[in-house]
Amino acid sequence: MAEAAIITMICAHNGSMKFDDLRSIFGLNDEDMDSVLSRSACFAVAVMNGQKTVIARTEARLCRAQNCPGCPNLHLCKWHLLGSCRFAKGRRGCRFSHDLLSDQNEPVLTAHGLNTLDIKHLCILLLQSDSLLPAVCYSYNNGAGQYGRCPDAENCKRLHICEKYLRGSCDCTRAHDFYEPHPLQTLQDRGVPSELMPIMKDLYSNIEALKPRFRNKPSAQNPRRGPDAQNRRPSSGFRGQEAQRPPQSPIEKTEICMYFIKGSCKHGDSCYKEHSSAPYKWQVKEGSEWKALPDNEVIEKDYCDPKRIYSTGISQIHFDTMTQGPHSVRRLSTVSSVVQPAFILTTEWLWYWEDENGIWIPYATAEAGHSLSSISSAELEQKYQADSSAVVEFTAGSQTYSLSFQDMIQENKRYSTKKVVRRRPKFVSAADVRTIKTTKRTFNSLKALPDHWDKALTPETGYKRVSLPSTAREYIRISELFNLTMRGFSVLKIDRIQNRALWEVFQWQKDCMKKSSRGRDVSEKQLFHGTDRKHVDAISRNNFDWRICGTHGTAYGKGSYFARDAKYSHSYAQDCGARSMFVCRVLVGDYTTGHSDYLRPPSKDGGDTVFYDSCVNDLHDPSIFVVFEKHQIYPEYLIEYRDSSVCEPVTTRPAATVRTHVPAHSSLRYATSSYPSSSLSAALSSSHAYPPPPSYVSPFSSSSQVSSSSFSSTSHVQTSASTPPKSAKSECIIC
Repeated sequence: MAEAAIITMICAHNGSMKFDDLRSIFGLNDEDMDSVLSRSACFAVAVMNGQKTVIARTEARLCRAQNCPGCPNLHLCKWHLLGSCRFAKGRRGCRFSHDLLSDQNEPVLTAHGLNTLDIKHLCILLLQSDSLLPAVCYSYNNGAGQYGRCPDAENCKRLHICEKYLRGSCDCTRAHDFYEPHPLQTLQDRGVPSELMPIMKDLYSNIEALKPRFRNKPSAQNPRRGPDAQNRRPSSGFRGQEAQRPPQSPIEKTEICMYFIKGSCKHGDSCYKEHSSAPYKWQVKEGSEWKALPDNEVIEKDYCDPKRIYSTGISQIHFDTMTQGPHSVRRLSTVSSVVQPAFILTTEWLWYWEDENGIWIPYATAEAGHSLSSISSAELEQKYQADSSAVVEFTAGSQTYSLSFQDMIQENKRYSTKKVVRRRPKFVSAADVRTIKTTKRTFNSLKALPDHWDKALTPETGYKRVSLPSTAREYIRISELFNLTMRGFSVLKIDRIQNRALWEVFQWQKDCMKKSSRGRDVSEKQLFHGTDRKHVDAISRNNFDWRICGTHGTAYGKGSYFARDAKYSHSYAQDCGARSMFVCRVLVGDYTTGHSDYLRPPSKDGGDTVFYDSCVNDLHDPSIFVVFEKHQIYPEYLIEYRDSSVCEPVTTRPAATVRTHVPAHSSLRYATSSYPSSSLSAALSSSHAYPPPPSYVSPFSSSSQVSSSSFSSTSHVQTSASTPPKSAKSECIIC
């Protein structure tokens, strides 16, 4: 009973207590308290902030499956554990148990000595023992810069928080607040309610202290003192090399290196990604180490079958809980194919739903007599990569459905029936890997980079800003486009943004839109977007994304705003000396008039399958464009400029107009327009919807807002009346 009372007391104090406080509460001396703690696996002793601390822990785990015969884990709804389950209020209720003392759960709790805990205390214990919380990003904590060495930047699913801060005090520039945008959003994506946010520091500090590198270290003074010495860290009074050097933790590698699998990686053993000859690697955790499982390909083949919950073989792996008996299991993988479409051996993820007969149906297929869904696996994967906590709506036949990525549940909007969803990779054997690596892809299978890019300055990942000389055709063309509505301002410099990944995804999106329109060329425009200079890097690296960047601009829909005329975007370029404005290629496609309630473009025919590609402010003379998918955007140029009255231009541009020409393979055109400021003011003053506020792009609170630009390719507008060409506009060609 003493152990049960102690663990309850510790959980009531957010999962850890000072040893002396705990001993005092229970009236025990040091020896008796040590004896009680050493008899149970529910306690760990570590030094935190210079004081001996007792941390509660458990080997009990939450099972993610619904029906799991003989499972040694708790069958309890995660959302119920965290405080509130929205599915419990539905007509059919939640499919997971809400009974803490069910026939399945009570024996598990008793076996682990947790049967006296209420659900609030159990929640704290599992949060710091199970993998319910996102891990701290190791790469973020290494290297300089806003994101350290993290390649995913603000899109990282791990927690961007300072590790040193979790272990004590720290005054570095990394995040020290769980309410900062990235940590807050990451935790919310994992279902952490606001009520638990105040104790996140305590829980993560406990998690850090439970890691092996902070415990079981022999004393530097006497490494043979016995087992008691293993639970104490050396004090600051120790001298000598070993005592002064902080413990070195190995890099946690959670993704397979694409360069190694292609052929070679220049980083070698120091690479922070796993080097594997296959695009997947199954590992089991033994102690503190992840070890490769011997039957890698067999496990992968089983996992790729959506019907399977367990792998075959002697030591079965439970795929829903990712466990092998008492041990944790993980699958390392290459990046998703929708994220890096140009790479070989990326992981193609397929999405399935289970029908009433237990048959797993791939999305966008009409198997087993079911209606064809309006969304495919590739489209679901795109949306999942953009926001893994989103709820996506789609149709199949006459029914509308919602799919929750967090819960992997598909729900019929009319009847509230729910179906289980699974995301599994497409199987690739070792023989397939050899074939793919030795087969040379044709030139057309890759999206060629633009001819005018400097190939030597185009990195494989990330981006490069290439400064254009003032005599270059590109510079002259973009500055003329800018100056059409920006008299009295001086262009300081123009950079071309060379981002291979964004360009290839942009071209891939164009191909998809062309196929959807039965081979018709997609309308592509060059538009402006003003922003704060501090957000330039995020946009150049990861593109605009209204799902992440906020929803301040809603006059014509909740999307990313761009404009035809630079003067309009100027009001949203923050004034801090030099201002910044993007010139972007935008696949506007078929557009229609926007509305502030739109979360996506409206239907073309009143149905649920065919939609417009973007929205505008005026159907017949559009100057503002709203795009809802970031793959339709490529941030092509960055203009830095100032008011001429403040600073003279840094460069002198030729006075003569330089005519540019389109290469034979290009069909992209833009139309210059003298859009007078008085007309713009009149248009805004007569608008019923106030224009969107300035752009703000940050990991989780920013807005992709309106920019002003002049550019027009052939627009495919669905309207009953044809719009005559504007004779006042002169046609120019874009390279």
